[in-house]
Amino acid sequence: MLSPKPFRALTIAGFDPSGGAGVLADTRTFAAFGLQGTAAITSITFQNPAAFLGAAHQTGRVVRAQISPLLDRFTLKCAKTGMLPTSEVVREVAQLFRETDLPRPVVDPVINSSSGYSLMEEGALPVLIAELLPLAALLTPNIPEAETLAGITIDSEADMRRAAAIIRKMGTTAVLIKGGHLKRQKADSESTSETPGHEEEAVDLLDNGGTVTVFREKLIPGAQLHGSGCILSAAIAAGLGNGSSLEDAVAAAKSFVLIAIRSSIRLG
Repeated sequence: MLSPKPFRALTIAGFDPSGGAGVLADTRTFAAFGLQGTAAITSITFQNPAAFLGAAHQTGRVVRAQISPLLDRFTLKCAKTGMLPTSEVVREVAQLFRETDLPRPVVDPVINSSSGYSLMEEGALPVLIAELLPLAALLTPNIPEAETLAGITIDSEADMRRAAAIIRKMGTTAVLIKGGHLKRQKADSESTSETPGHEEEAVDLLDNGGTVTVFREKLIPGAQLHGSGCILSAAIAAGLGNGSSLEDAVAAAKSFVLIAIRSSIRLG
């Protein structure tokens, strides 16, 4: 009798040598949720938390060669994708999800670095929209990424709702728009005015098949955590792999990232 394959979690993303983002952050997050991580590297980046200096992208064939042996040895309970830098890599990754028993991934559409460096070559994003979005369990764009995908400017929670609906029509089942780039007021969820005496909020909006859930947290002044988007999407994938509903997985992931942000502030 063959013994069952061990359970693992999979990240398909870039390599950040500083450890704050990419596959190192993802596998560390998987471990925090009780899952052993596996990884396929799509690009070797040259960066630290303050600067992005360049990258050496891998070929689609190399990415497939990393994943195929994992499928032979492990049962992958959950998966997420991060930096997919070229149309070739996007196509190969989408084909792997189509032709294998890989679980539907959480797709973090990494378009630009925080310093403005383009992390996707021209032509890769349309391929991601056409081929990977329909396979995704969840798409997790930040505000600039959601604006690029939806083709609209996002200045309010109403705009977030509209953008999420547009993105879902592109083929994905669910989309979580991360509102960290959007400053909001607790007093009026639709006002962009700076009203004295009210705390600013960070608003994330989940549209799951048309059912919208809004997550609100007090905005932490000066909070900047390199790799927070990677950590959030990996944490959501881990929650789904552990059997949580999408809404519960997002809530737990947000709490996990909030703890990491507060810890980073204490550490300076």
